[in-house]
Amino acid sequence: MNHRENTVEAVLAAARQGADAIEVDVQLAADGTVVMVHDDTFARLWDDPRPVAAMTWPEIARLGDGDVRVPRLAELLEVAEGAGVPLVLDQKHPVAALPALRVVRAARADATAFCGSTDGLLEIRTADPGATVYLNDDSMMLPDVRLLAQLRPQLYNPWFKLLAPATVEAMAAFGIRTCCWTPNTDAELRLVLDLGVDAVMTDRVGRLVEILDERAGRAGDDAG
Repeated sequence: MNHRENTVEAVLAAARQGADAIEVDVQLAADGTVVMVHDDTFARLWDDPRPVAAMTWPEIARLGDGDVRVPRLAELLEVAEGAGVPLVLDQKHPVAALPALRVVRAARADATAFCGSTDGLLEIRTADPGATVYLNDDSMMLPDVRLLAQLRPQLYNPWFKLLAPATVEAMAAFGIRTCCWTPNTDAELRLVLDLGVDAVMTDRVGRLVEILDERAGRAGDDAG
């Protein structure tokens, strides 16, 4: 996607390309506002070296312009609802987990899901037993069954290069679907689909949709 991440324009573009859900990043500003940014500072995308946690919402609101700016979570939830696509909130630090959950509840955005910091996910699960949770993973080992029992994730979400057919099968045995991040080339997308994943987090939503359509067409031809 050729759009600045976590912005209104990026969410709308992903929705137009056929995304079923859109992963975005949440952080907590100095005044407690939940804002949409991946990094701990605004340096990379917004040319401002100040930490997110040191800035208030009025200061952050001056970064960017129009739909290319740092939005609040409350605003992006409204945008996603209008586009008919739920968000998956990646909380980079557990301090943002419960504030993000409160914003989601206030917006009644019940289809919203959560991923990111495991400690934050555990706080969310305790506060909301019905929340949809993706368990992120970048380890060579499968997650401890005690963590699975405590967190009760609906989806397991490892780095795609750690996937194997046995991974998908093991998660399915626990009643957990498998997602992965972030395959982007055609070869990578085809590989994870061949492995049997249930969902894919990718920056190339449009291309993933095309590949899925191609496969559906071939399956229809074979059935005929």
